[in-house]
Order: sequence, then structure tokens, then C-alpha cells
Amino acid sequence: MTDDHADSADLPVSDRVLLDLSAAGDRTSFEQLVRRHGPSLTRYARRMLRDEGDVSEVVQDTFVVAWKQSSSFRGESTVRTWLFSICSRKIVDSRRVKRAQPMPDWLLEPAHVGRALDPHVFASNQEFVSALEKALAELPPRQRASWVLREIEGMTFPQIGVALSLSADGVRGHHLRARNALSLRMARWK
Repeated sequence: MTDDHADSADLPVSDRVLLDLSAAGDRTSFEQLVRRHGPSLTRYARRMLRDEGDVSEVVQDTFVVAWKQSSSFRGESTVRTWLFSICSRKIVDSRRVKRAQPMPDWLLEPAHVGRALDPHVFASNQEFVSALEKALAELPPRQRASWVLREIEGMTFPQIGVALSLSADGVRGHHLRARNALSLRMARWK
């Protein structure tokens, strides 16, 4: 018999199964959810908040709420969307006290900048990132959130609607306005 088929232990466990196990008190399953979704929640929070301390606090609070409410998850959305919904509410809570500021340029830089990269290309990329961050910071919060969740996190309009407590059509409107505003502000790079 050949080993052509993957062992069932090698298959990734679904978010829902991990959340159900977490609700039963399995910390290891919850840690898997944190490792799986923490980076995307952090990217989202960085684009919405002023400083790294606020980002860390929001993401941590998101997972604390998720842990405490894991048994009450109704499954009306994906676990990922549910986590973004919690994170969005935590961002709003954080923003009540502080205003948003663009994330540092280095967060959008390529992870591995090779030595062969043309200095002109590198400088152009830096200038583009700076202009994009400035343009994003000028958008109203819901437009910025809609654009970031759609364009960077790849979420669907209905998922974003759940995360931001908006209808899918409302998200589409915010996203369209954000795209139009960014298109005008970023016309130099077209």
C-alpha cells in the first residue's frame, strides 16, 4: 500500500472546529486560532490606529473577547469574519480616545529587499508607500476600513459588512468612495 493519501492528522483543522474546542476549554486550539488570524488582525489594526501599543492592545482585547465568547459563537459568519468584527469594535473603542494615524512606511515595504533592487525603484516605492499611507489616513474611518479589509485582507463585502456592522451595500458604497478618493490622490502613480 502506498502512502499517496495524506494522513488525516496532516489536514488543517477548520476554524470552527478550533473555536468549538476552545469553547470546551482547549487552550491549544485557541492558540492555533491566534497564530492563524493574529497577523491579519494586526495588519488591519495597524492601518486603523495611531501607535503600535494601541494595535497590540486591540488585537489582544480581540482575542480575549473571542476566548470569553467562544461558546456563544452562532456561526452566522466565518470565524475569521467574527474575529474581524470584534477587532473592528475594539478599534472603535480605542478611537474614541485617540485619532487614527497612518502606519509606518516600513510595514508596506517588501519583506526581502534584494541587493539587486534598483535604488530608483526602491526610492519610488518608498515615495508611493508614503503617499498611499497619507491618502489612507485622510479617508473617513469606515471608508478606510472598507478599503483595507477588501484590498489588503481580501474579504468579501458581506464579510466586511459583518465586521463593520454595515450592510454589504453600505460597505460597497464606502469602498467605492474610498477607491475614488484614493484614485484621485494617487493619480501620479497611474
